Amino acid sequence: MRYSIFTVEDFCKDADFIKWAVSPTPDSDRFWRTFMESNPHKTEEVQLALECVRAIQFAEAEPAEDDLLALKRRIWKDVETIRPVVYRRLNWAYLAAASVIFILAAGFWLTLQKSQLTYRTAYGEVREIKLDDGSSVTLNARSEIRITEDIANKKVREVWLLGEAYFKIAKRNGAKFIVHTAETQVEVLGTTFNVNTRRKQTRVVLAEGKVQLLSGNNPALVMKPGDMATIGKDSQVRFKRVQPNHYDSWKESYIVMDDKPVSEIAEAIEDNYGIRLQFQDSSLLAKRLSGKLATKNPEQFLENLSTILERDLIKTGDGYIFR
Repeated sequence: MRYSIFTVEDFCKDADFIKWAVSPTPDSDRFWRTFMESNPHKTEEVQLALECVRAIQFAEAEPAEDDLLALKRRIWKDVETIRPVVYRRLNWAYLAAASVIFILAAGFWLTLQKSQLTYRTAYGEVREIKLDDGSSVTLNARSEIRITEDIANKKVREVWLLGEAYFKIAKRNGAKFIVHTAETQVEVLGTTFNVNTRRKQTRVVLAEGKVQLLSGNNPALVMKPGDMATIGKDSQVRFKRVQPNHYDSWKESYIVMDDKPVSEIAEAIEDNYGIRLQFQDSSLLAKRLSGKLATKNPEQFLENLSTILERDLIKTGDGYIFR
């Protein structure tokens, strides 16, 4: 495999690697995870190249050094909105320019890395993170969070989320806590809530306390316990009353279906486990289910789902077909 002889610089110049770094998919995640498992000696270089590519994108999006806070708030939005077509048109002129940007960005990135801690999870992995301020974050599968270093002593405690996480925020001398996503900012003092940033939208479900949403040019919106707010790329906020524990059951390895359509359940399985589900009868996607199913063993979950749907389950290369 040609990647086995790549250097960090080679990875940074590779179009497929860049596309994965800024716009990952289950297929690309699976490819690079398999590559690192087969070539453990390359894992460190892959991780370094991954950070460097993202640093280049940040530098291109916000080159002004006198506005670091604004840059930090836009980090995930910039990453989410990168257009893959740019990388399909890579040429040597672009690569030369990227190399210059890489050098210019290096100092900025080292500064940013020193001020943030990063945690990531793989498919099927759930991880609890204890923060120095007494808060805790439970990170769902295939998610990433960046946390301000020395967060307990900050007047404004900030994190940047990509994926899904459950937050239990401790009150800290009036210092507010901000969760940044591509579509919104969630501001709180002390509360419990779930944030999901998948499928090009942010969904916030409030369990306890009170949070404030800042999205686009919209006025600040205040959520109450039991509210679910969904924010799309258009920055419009849609509210719905829900049972909060139906949306954080993933912490206990369950899916509470709560009249959810099969299409939403299939998306959750693909997002969290990288398993693609197909349905020969497309009408099944609109079928709504209730109850709850354990997901700790994904294959067993799918067997149970096939029984509920009264369909045969056939294994494919990257997933399953219900027929």
